[in-house]
Amino acid sequence: MRPLARLLLAALLGGCASAATRRTPADDAADRAALLRLHAEQRTAHLERRAALIVGSQADTMLSVSNGRVSTATRERTRASFQSYFDASTFQAWDDVAPPRIRISPDGRMAYVIVEKRVHVTSASPTGGAPVVERLRYAWLSVYEKQGGEWRMTAIASTERPDST
Repeated sequence: MRPLARLLLAALLGGCASAATRRTPADDAADRAALLRLHAEQRTAHLERRAALIVGSQADTMLSVSNGRVSTATRERTRASFQSYFDASTFQAWDDVAPPRIRISPDGRMAYVIVEKRVHVTSASPTGGAPVVERLRYAWLSVYEKQGGEWRMTAIASTERPDST
């Protein structure tokens, strides 16, 4: 095939491929709304101590980057860990410092959500003493993949520091 014919064929095929994955503003709005609903569910899960609600939107396995480590956990292991934490904790605040920042890939198959959160929590002391009161600022990046038409969290990277207010 001649170079010009190859170039024209590539341009035509490239145009067809991009038309097949072209998203509308309505697609973006629907995906943003779905991701914000998942974000709101995470808040509800913390305040109501419902670990099953937290893991309901996670992939079967999820990567976590925290405390200088990368780990992989199954949905059930994550649920059990959160439920144990929730059973010993009461949240006074689990509030956004700023609106979540959301970016959806051009093909609508992946997204990330960046969150900055103020958390005030009282937990049972591990030694049986007085309850532990913590005021923390969290920031994290959650990575989502669309699986079977639903957003599933596949990875999270999180940081924390003491909250001064």
